[in-house]
Amino acid sequence: MTRTVKDLSGSEWRMEKMRPGEGTRQNVHEIPAEMQGPITNWNCGTVPGDVYTDLHRAGELEDPYFGRNMQKAKWAQEYEWWYVRQFNLPEGMEGKEIRLAFEGVDYGCEVWLNGQRLGDHEGMFSAFAFDVTELVEHENWKRGSNMLMVKLNPPPKNYRNVAGGKPNWSGDYFTGITPFGIWRPVLIEATGSVRVDDVRTASAVEGDDAVLTVDTELHNHADTERTVRLEYALEGENFDSERYDGAVEVDVQPGSNAATAEIHVPDADLWWPWDMGEQHLYELDVRLVRDDAVLDSVTEVVGIREVEMATNPGLADDEVDNPWTFVINGEETFLRSACWGGQPSFLYGRNSDEKYEELLAMARDCNINNLRIFGWHPPEIPKFYELCDRLGITVWTNFPFATQVFRDDDAFVDAAVEECLGVVEQRDNHPSNVFWMGGEEVFFTQAHAESNNRNLMETIGENVTEYTADPYGLASPMGDEIGQRMGFKPMEPKHANAHYYSGGRLFMEEYYPSLETAIVPELTAASAPSVESLRKFIPEDELWPMGLSWGYHWADIDNLKGLNIEVFGDTRTESLEEFVEATQVAQGRIFQFALEEYRRRKPRTSGVALCHFITNWPDIKWGIVDYYREQKRSYDYVKRSYQPLLPSLKFTRRRWKPGETFEADLWIVNDLHERYPAATLRWEISDDEAVVASGSLTTSVDPNSARDVGDVAWTLPQEIDGEFAVELELLADDGETMSSNRYTLLVGDQKEAKRRAEKHAEESRERIEEHGRHYHRYFPDQWEVE
Repeated sequence: MTRTVKDLSGSEWRMEKMRPGEGTRQNVHEIPAEMQGPITNWNCGTVPGDVYTDLHRAGELEDPYFGRNMQKAKWAQEYEWWYVRQFNLPEGMEGKEIRLAFEGVDYGCEVWLNGQRLGDHEGMFSAFAFDVTELVEHENWKRGSNMLMVKLNPPPKNYRNVAGGKPNWSGDYFTGITPFGIWRPVLIEATGSVRVDDVRTASAVEGDDAVLTVDTELHNHADTERTVRLEYALEGENFDSERYDGAVEVDVQPGSNAATAEIHVPDADLWWPWDMGEQHLYELDVRLVRDDAVLDSVTEVVGIREVEMATNPGLADDEVDNPWTFVINGEETFLRSACWGGQPSFLYGRNSDEKYEELLAMARDCNINNLRIFGWHPPEIPKFYELCDRLGITVWTNFPFATQVFRDDDAFVDAAVEECLGVVEQRDNHPSNVFWMGGEEVFFTQAHAESNNRNLMETIGENVTEYTADPYGLASPMGDEIGQRMGFKPMEPKHANAHYYSGGRLFMEEYYPSLETAIVPELTAASAPSVESLRKFIPEDELWPMGLSWGYHWADIDNLKGLNIEVFGDTRTESLEEFVEATQVAQGRIFQFALEEYRRRKPRTSGVALCHFITNWPDIKWGIVDYYREQKRSYDYVKRSYQPLLPSLKFTRRRWKPGETFEADLWIVNDLHERYPAATLRWEISDDEAVVASGSLTTSVDPNSARDVGDVAWTLPQEIDGEFAVELELLADDGETMSSNRYTLLVGDQKEAKRRAEKHAEESRERIEEHGRHYHRYFPDQWEVE
């Protein structure tokens, strides 16, 4: 009598549009299961998926990601969409309790089975289910004896009404269509008379030992009390371990019940981030037994680890109230993080496990030890967390509240809290998820300060922390000007985005060293994807010179040119190839400077997250891996700057005149919890022709440290031109290279370069004043219509 599951995912669905209300008026929900009928010529649909992808496959839409086609897809949002699936039940389900379970529908839906209305649901993240024991047919028909109908309502238009239950789709880097669809699997589940509804685990590390607390929610389908035995078994899933068994007797009343047990694990094999240890995972089996019959069973893969937060060393009480140092299994860690940037595609039908595997392998290869899912994007699917569990990448998950004044009525708050708890319920057993956060830029403007946003974030935190042992933070940023007006301290999290948005008014050497904060959850620089990738989504006649589709795909052309001026001295616009390469290198050099600046500040600063690692549609923006999973040149700079053991060069400016003496400090940053008693740091300076200066020093490197270990000085010859490079190499006591780094600096006048950048920024500002902020400002001749 153990659990039997039929997954209704796949491409055996059909879908069709109806005017709102027309489907029920036409009695579509009453269509019976039969070989031929009204649904025969409906479009094919896929679950998990989305409406736009199904329409593209059916030929009703051109590729929404090409050119400005997404504008042509907006009509789909005005209809309701009916999805239908015929199916037979597997043998062995008859006589069991059967439910129809939806893991996620975006956003609102109504469900019928065999002509009977089951109910409706709103909220993208909360799973929901219906008892269909008395409604299902057990006959085996050629196309299926059961007919499931799901009506997707037109998606919401006002994010303020659905925040928390759906990510923002209407911000400054979205295109105006609202994703919607059956985005998670649909399952038929059969169990005995008592079912396991949910299993949650929390671990406490006590020296070498650990205690795994298992909270189980049970549902008794019977109308009388039952006594059941809840059995637990824990053993290594990806390593050899002993098997730990336990059982508790539970009297379950009709309906929902709860039970708790503890599993003591001596000499526990802990789960660690990849740069701190091994990723030991256990398989937890939970069984419900009555009269020696198994009523239900579930298996969870869990890790034993403990996460706490500590106040950053060196910060005073008047600087920060909240702790921002992540302590995992008693050891402090520095977050070398990146904002994930959304799912591989924000149109869910284009996602796949293979894409997740490829992208997360790149993140691990890039020396990233944390991925931050911020509030503009949805909390990720369980597969993402499963892969992070195995790769040892920790995850910081924001709930989907972003850059809005939110409603404060009870109905909205209650629904938002339920959606957040739904997010936690499906992800909390993953050891990789180490932090929950309420909102993104919800304390960002004066309107936010005067709203009820803070109370909402605190209410969510109160509810979430009752459900999970993992830490919770209110929002980011908190320490900027608005946050301080709201009572937050000045060293609370700040976003490091002003350099990018200044458009040339600030150089990296001015901005990043001046920004003081406990942790940097967001740091931006942008670039174009490769020419090959651009050709996949920009029409040929708009590639070069740049056309409207560049702006539509989020290219802030003036800012890209401004970064090129800062890094190279000119806009690099002689050709498409030159411009693209320059933007990627500029992004990389900016990230290198900024990321290393904050890494050298540890432990006073406890982490930094570049924005973004990937992008969720073909854009010309922040990711260091483009939509087509091609690494930009900036990826290599980040990979180098995120080496756990890093030789780093601290310099005050990137341009030096002939005859000046270039001076810089040598640092070693060690995020590993290992000491190197006799490491040698070598340095070389070279111009285009040869090595012109070199040196070395030997020093000890403490675990989890950042230290200034020496300096470099070299006088530039009068005849030098162009650029020069500084290379660092860190060697172990046996002479083996442990890590290396490289910097490219310029021969030139820093003040003159700043004047050119400021002139470009002023021209950009004038363009905005004349034409507005819309991307058409770059193409004013195409705005005029005869």
